[in-house]
Amino acid sequence: MEPEKPIILIAEDEDDLREMYTMALATAGFEVLQAVNGKEALEWLEKKYMEINFILLDIVMPGMDGFEALEKIKKDERFKKILVLVSTNLDNDEDRQQALGMGARDYFVKSQHTPSELVAKVKAIMEEEQRIAGMKTV
Repeated sequence: MEPEKPIILIAEDEDDLREMYTMALATAGFEVLQAVNGKEALEWLEKKYMEINFILLDIVMPGMDGFEALEKIKKDERFKKILVLVSTNLDNDEDRQQALGMGARDYFVKSQHTPSELVAKVKAIMEEEQRIAGMKTV
């Protein structure tokens, strides 16, 4: 029996970028769910929060933006331990600090990185989390 693939939820309103990230992550062995805004991401979480391992969250999206979605994710006991990587083109310290302060594990400026670099970042965050979890005593 094959091990289960980690599940990543991508919340990204730009169709081409969402599809490009989906292909890169799927090729790397992840199962990918897609949302076009924060509201849709929260709907996925309501349905599959026990299965989702990671969220790639854009900030600038119509309807509910990434900051509002991140706030709701981190306030909900069911969701708050899911790893979140903020993925945006907002390359400024204020937004970076806000995202990290709200509980995002890292901040990724899309225009400065390739999809393969995104995959490497996701894997590194997940490996670090597993390493930390392995160090904790019961």
